[in-house]
Amino acid sequence: MRSHDQWNTTIYSDNDRYRGIKNLRTLIFLDSDDMRERGINEFDDVDITSTARDGSTRHLQRYTAIPYDIPRGCAAGYTPEMNVLCALGDHSSQSDQPLMKHVTITVEPSAAHR
Repeated sequence: MRSHDQWNTTIYSDNDRYRGIKNLRTLIFLDSDDMRERGINEFDDVDITSTARDGSTRHLQRYTAIPYDIPRGCAAGYTPEMNVLCALGDHSSQSDQPLMKHVTITVEPSAAHR
């Protein structure tokens, strides 16, 4: 998703007044119950892995976990920082657009802190 001070992929600041974020873009918004279930605390570093339709994986490391009012089982983060999680081959058969809003991921405490 985009932050407040962002137009498409042009980022004007690291602040997002819509969500109360300051000086941070490498983050992931998660449901607080999902965080607790995975042993993740607010502001913990986490590693994120996506799995494409073809079974290949992509990774992001040491992103900051932020509790947010989001449905259980869902997550959100900023583009373009999270674009790497989207496989080039995963696109809609109807619109031929990337499936950026439907990426299967796992989130776990960062390997650097285990």
